[in-house]
Amino acid sequence: MNFVESMARYLRRGVSHAVWSGAVHTPLERLPMVAIDCETTGLDPRRDRIVSFAAIRIEPGLRVSPQPELDLLIDPGIDIPSRAVAIHGLDSRQLAGAPSFADAFARIAASVTDAVVVGHHVTFDLAILGREAARRRLPWREPPSFDTANLAAALGHPTDHLDLDVVLAHLGIEPKGQRHSAAGDARRAADLFVVLAHRLIGQGRGTFGGAIAAHRSPRR
Repeated sequence: MNFVESMARYLRRGVSHAVWSGAVHTPLERLPMVAIDCETTGLDPRRDRIVSFAAIRIEPGLRVSPQPELDLLIDPGIDIPSRAVAIHGLDSRQLAGAPSFADAFARIAASVTDAVVVGHHVTFDLAILGREAARRRLPWREPPSFDTANLAAALGHPTDHLDLDVVLAHLGIEPKGQRHSAAGDARRAADLFVVLAHRLIGQGRGTFGGAIAAHRSPRR
């Protein structure tokens, strides 16, 4: 399975079915949100591992925090395929001395607690986080989420051009941070979500429930 096929599979999964503890009519401007990204050894959550994780807050008023709340390197405990290193640039030498997923888990879980998670193809990130936690019998509870790839498609962006930088360029958003770094991709996803959120607000769908419903809208 190649990258496009893998990400298309996660796009079809749509939004997380995790339950939001707040009111469904909470405005997006007041919703506690955090954008995340995982860099990994591959695209199969069942066997691949996380090598870096980042989380960046989307503050009230849809303002993206200037700095990540969390930006971690993680020792995956397995060899990192050269094809993965070619994408994110992280090899075993660079990860020597980094914490294991088990050691980093408490900080990762705390970064998404009581928040709606945002990410580009975020169902993949949540799937691999869940598998990593299950592998070590750690108490992971999947948070509710908004997928910027899914939302962009629902709002009319062509589904065959959902690469993060392609969508940013299409919407005139200047990319910030390093592409294929966890912190850089989390920042890009946060900036993209803010633009998509303002479109939802303009359509009268600028609430948690409106964004969830938008994920399920027919896509072009």
